[in-house]
Amino acid sequence: MSKASSIAMGIHDNRGLDRSTARMFMARVFALAALAGMLTLAAVPEARGVASFARQTGLPCSSCHTTIPELTPLGRLFKLNGFTATGITQITSQGGPSTAGLNINTWLPLSAFIQLSNTVTNKPQPGTQNGNFEFPQAVSLFLAGEYATHVGAFVQVTYDVQADHFTWDNTDIRYANRTKLAGKELIYGITLNNNPTVEDLWSSTPAWGFPGVGTDVAPSPTAATIIDGTLGQDVAGLGGYAMWNNHLYGAATISRLGC
Repeated sequence: MSKASSIAMGIHDNRGLDRSTARMFMARVFALAALAGMLTLAAVPEARGVASFARQTGLPCSSCHTTIPELTPLGRLFKLNGFTATGITQITSQGGPSTAGLNINTWLPLSAFIQLSNTVTNKPQPGTQNGNFEFPQAVSLFLAGEYATHVGAFVQVTYDVQADHFTWDNTDIRYANRTKLAGKELIYGITLNNNPTVEDLWSSTPAWGFPGVGTDVAPSPTAATIIDGTLGQDVAGLGGYAMWNNHLYGAATISRLGC
């Protein structure tokens, strides 16, 4: 039994404490426990990446991310190749004249995270409570990694506690391949996504820009450019990209707003 559970049972059995005092005490206990958990996660750099990518490659998250969320050269190469690079044993089978070959991961590329928040403004806002602790604010599930030999994706589904529903979050599904052009390597691919700039190879444009996490309760800017998250999750985008000789890169995506 955890210490917090023991304290909870002790308060429940102690009839000398009134219920309101017990509730206030327990709220503080859970708030402190959540804060300790957040500080622990913040102290571990590997906790910032998507775990399924790390499992697939066998590398720490810091190999692809040093300044979150921007990508290192290795991270850009991983994204360029459609999230298909792997460093673990796979299930394989040679194809024949009438059968297709098999090359898949030994596990489903699933990850998850829980987002906690505590928002306090310098001055109380009219008609609101100052000091809002959300446990949780949001929960996300990721299907992120290699799906097939040339196909991989970053797919995120998020449950918003305030709205009380799931939403289709940032998604980037890719097909990637490589060939030779003028004797140099050419990596090319197709991307299907739902947020303009989510396919950015450097992960430095608006879809991945600062701040990556917002608040549900504090005042925020009411104006923004269309590309700065305004169309996120409301469009379907199809594009192509190519990198020649690890030097010359080009990409183009067409997005259509849903009805």
